[in-house]
Amino acid sequence: MAKQGSQLPPTSPTQARAKPTHVMTAAEVGHNASGVTTPVVPKARQIHKAGEVNISAYFPAEVKASLRMVQAKTGCNIKDCLAEALRDRFTKHNVPVSLKLGEGQ
Repeated sequence: MAKQGSQLPPTSPTQARAKPTHVMTAAEVGHNASGVTTPVVPKARQIHKAGEVNISAYFPAEVKASLRMVQAKTGCNIKDCLAEALRDRFTKHNVPVSLKLGEGQ
């Protein structure tokens, strides 16, 4: 005899949260030269700019507003404004500064 409560009823919250299985669409299926259907593997995420890395942080909205004001006054883009600030900080602490930093590359 089976234990009571060992099986969940079909309308249990656990089953309601179950993720549906992925069904491949026509766009996700390819055909090789012999006509055999093969799944198309998505490309790896592309690096935005070769040789660069993303550095990010969360700040209050006022910081972004101030950065936008500096951008408007100087005509520089945000990346160049941040590069200038980092270059100044590195210089203050006698840390080597990359020659590429802040040159728009």
